[in-house]
Amino acid sequence: MRMRVWLLAGARYAGSNTVSYTIRTIVRQGDHTTTSSESAQRTERFVDDVVRASENGVIEIKRNYLRVYTKMRDPEGRANVRRSPMQGRSVVISESRRRREIVMVGRGTVDSRVRRVAGMELDWRDIFPEKPVGPGDSWSADVSSLARRLAAYLRCGTRSEMNVRYEEDVMREGSRQAKLYVDWTIEGMRDRHLYTKVTLAGEVYYDFAERRIVHVDVGGSMIVRGAFVGKGHPRIVKGEGPVNIQTTIKRVSLQAAAADE
Repeated sequence: MRMRVWLLAGARYAGSNTVSYTIRTIVRQGDHTTTSSESAQRTERFVDDVVRASENGVIEIKRNYLRVYTKMRDPEGRANVRRSPMQGRSVVISESRRRREIVMVGRGTVDSRVRRVAGMELDWRDIFPEKPVGPGDSWSADVSSLARRLAAYLRCGTRSEMNVRYEEDVMREGSRQAKLYVDWTIEGMRDRHLYTKVTLAGEVYYDFAERRIVHVDVGGSMIVRGAFVGKGHPRIVKGEGPVNIQTTIKRVSLQAAAADE
């Protein structure tokens, strides 16, 4: 069977994206050693109205951001919640042959972080092969676009390699879905000095009736290595910690979505 994303014009979907990570870092400079921790969890909850869509990849979606915020913790463990100025605002996400444009509805400009990551859940479609597949099949996926959007959350590299395995068809939440298992590695530089390597694995579910990915749950770790050279001894940096990504998309009625708004 061939899997593909083909949204339905006029449909409404409720969705959420959460990307979280923690990096515990050790910095050595000569005989001096310090430790620190960097932690962030970005959550986006939104409602999408599909304005137009076609099988050839043309998409136009009006996205209403219900909540957009980031929870951060400082080295002492104190929490800080930052609400994005996009909360309560709307944008139009349009695509044609993989070129994506994001335009604010009404006055104002689009938050730079939103511009880099908006529509991330759409890019999970890149895990699909061109040829039909069935349970037990495996393949390599070109997820360069998805890697660029994830890198905006994690400030990591974008050199990406993903292997996908079609595990089985399951009944989930009342619909027939394909359960896929992904094994994903992303490498590159952070802040020009630090090498990063992110390793992720987990499950992705494709809904045959909705013809789109409806759930992503992957996790793993990120390592950071590098050195800052200046006056005196170089600062040697080593860090690592967990990374998690969760995405959920569900078709809803106009009335139910309006109540959430």
